[in-house]
Amino acid sequence: MYREPHLNKKSDECSALWYIWYELYLQKDPLAKPTRKAWCKCADELGEMIQNELKNNPRYSDKKL
Repeated sequence: MYREPHLNKKSDECSALWYIWYELYLQKDPLAKPTRKAWCKCADELGEMIQNELKNNPRYSDKKL
C-alpha cells in the first residue's frame, strides 16, 4: 500500500492488532479493552510516521495536500 517498507510494516502490525481486537470484542473477552488501546496506539504511531514521511521525504515535497 505504501512505497516505504517501514510504513507497510507498521500498517500490517496495526491491521493484525485490529483483527485480534475484533475477535476478542465479538467474544466479549475482557482482553478486548487493552487490545483496543494497543491498536489505537499503533494507529497513532502510524499516523505520526506518515506525517514525518510527508515532511521529510523529498518524494512528497511537491505534493499538495
